[in-house]
Amino acid sequence: MKPAMSLLVAMILLAGFPARADKKNFDMSAKLYTKWLYRNDDSQGVLWLGNPFWPDDIAGNNGVASEFELAFTGSVSRYVNAGAKIQSRFGGVWQDWWESGERKWEYEGEHNTSGDSLGMNRAMYVKFRGFYVNLNPDIPVVDWFRVGASDLNMFNAWTIGKVRYIDRDNGRGVFAQAEFNDGLFGYHAGIIALPKLWVGPGWSTGIGDDKLEYPFFTQDWAYAARLDSMPIDWLKVSLVGSYTRDIEFDRWDPDAAGSLTGGCTDSMGDAIPGCSMDHAVATYPRYENAVVTAEVEAQPGDIFYGHLLVGYSYSRLGEKFAENGVENNEGMFPVVYGDVGDLAARARAFAIDPFEIGLSLKLEGFYIGQDWTSIFGARREDDVLLTDGLIEGGQLPTLNLANEFVDFDEPWFESCVGWMGGTALLGYQWENLEFGLEGTYLTYATNGQGRDIDKKYPTFLYSEGYTDTDLYDYANVGDRGRDPRSVYKRDQDRQTLIGVLTGRYTFDFGLTLEGKAKYVRDDDWRKLHFDNSSRFYTDDDYLGDIITGRVKVSMPVFSTLTVGLGGQIDRWDERNRSGDLSGGYGDYLTTKQKGFGVLTYRWGGASLNYYLEYVHKDQERPDELNLDDQEWKVWRSKASFEVAW
Repeated sequence: MKPAMSLLVAMILLAGFPARADKKNFDMSAKLYTKWLYRNDDSQGVLWLGNPFWPDDIAGNNGVASEFELAFTGSVSRYVNAGAKIQSRFGGVWQDWWESGERKWEYEGEHNTSGDSLGMNRAMYVKFRGFYVNLNPDIPVVDWFRVGASDLNMFNAWTIGKVRYIDRDNGRGVFAQAEFNDGLFGYHAGIIALPKLWVGPGWSTGIGDDKLEYPFFTQDWAYAARLDSMPIDWLKVSLVGSYTRDIEFDRWDPDAAGSLTGGCTDSMGDAIPGCSMDHAVATYPRYENAVVTAEVEAQPGDIFYGHLLVGYSYSRLGEKFAENGVENNEGMFPVVYGDVGDLAARARAFAIDPFEIGLSLKLEGFYIGQDWTSIFGARREDDVLLTDGLIEGGQLPTLNLANEFVDFDEPWFESCVGWMGGTALLGYQWENLEFGLEGTYLTYATNGQGRDIDKKYPTFLYSEGYTDTDLYDYANVGDRGRDPRSVYKRDQDRQTLIGVLTGRYTFDFGLTLEGKAKYVRDDDWRKLHFDNSSRFYTDDDYLGDIITGRVKVSMPVFSTLTVGLGGQIDRWDERNRSGDLSGGYGDYLTTKQKGFGVLTYRWGGASLNYYLEYVHKDQERPDELNLDDQEWKVWRSKASFEVAW
């Protein structure tokens, strides 16, 4: 047989016997999720708060939709395992019988009677997600390689954070990890493809940027590493670093697509002196962000715990390739426009029931610099501070928060960039009784006068007033107060006090009572006066007195059914909330009453959750600013039904 023919036969034989997982090592699972959303308004969809920057086809408060997920996992060998998912795209309501996602161009400008063309989301198409291959190689310094999807939870919230739940299967990269000497030393490392949406200036790596006609996003990557060491069994030391790099091709390179010097000729067709084409295209950074944190964690026993984190961030912006959204987009921009660097630190000391009477104490001090930047840090579903905060969902050290694509019953997250202060938490737990008491003092590294909010520091358009996350809207037609991402003001001299009391008691027959009381005093003397007069309660000073009280009672009716009822009262008295020095400021008084009911049912592998609430809000606004009072009477509910097999 000729050598070429022998090689061909060998290739055919090899192709006929691929490596494959035995059926006993192959697994398949599925999940079916259905959600109902209702509100007494005229919006249609299955998502309370969608994307604020472009029209979507799923946002709205009245609709029911279903989602299906099919997951495959397999053990190829003792060294290799793999998995992948296919999942329907969420958004198609049950009334979308005929929706295929096809655009019916013949109906442009006319009434569309086809029941089609509302968008591919409404077609519930299936998307390839969550694929991975784990490989245990024959390499001494690597335990596992992963190629494919990850939720990025191996780093931390300050550098590259765990991705929010709707994107958990979308992060893709190559990862390595290893552990040595029974945990004495270990590492994680990764190269991660940047999402072209949300990681970068203008919430993109160039898509939609007016300075880029041809965005170059397929070479945008993040690099991260985590080193851990446990020199003794109660002491852990960690070092985490990340580097995010968005590049674009040189628009003046004659070999580049759409080059300003294409063909080495100018706009008049004349040759450009010194220009030559070498069939290679140069690239330059559009944006770079480097973050490093060092942590020391000590727990010598079951009583005392200590933790110290220090970090440094550096952000560099290529102004030739990134539009100034601070100047051109009314302050809606997720980074400082310019090159900045800053420090952050957080120290914790816990004493867990040292006297064995159920009493514990937690102390925390923190400082996050005014120019701290973490573009790829955690955006929600994490929390870096102990305090309940201003809006109680959580605090994250980034301007790039993700408070969209949520329903009204989901928690909110606020930026703590510029925060410095301390928190003391006192907890008591004995048998069926729990109490918690918080005291927090905040001042701000962002305090200052004459800050450049016109071209450098983003204000996110709305920077005044206490934020109402119950009735939030991005267009602020409901006058809902400060944006949770707004940390910069032109003139600020602010301090905040937060006090929280919580309690919980469970009776032996299953009834649980819960309560929470919260007080926030928020002072901002805004523009300071330097004429030796008192700075307190001058014409522009803001004072917010915020009071919240909540109670809830829940009871298991059967082993499969739990019901709950509750209510909440808010009173926000805000002096000089809105306005300016030239036209004057006005006082606001906001009162809210909320009643809600909860039902949870679990039986035979199926789960049903139902939440119903009524919100009544009165907002008394100042006549001197020509603002009318506002009132809301809102009924809304959410139900979900889920099975997995």
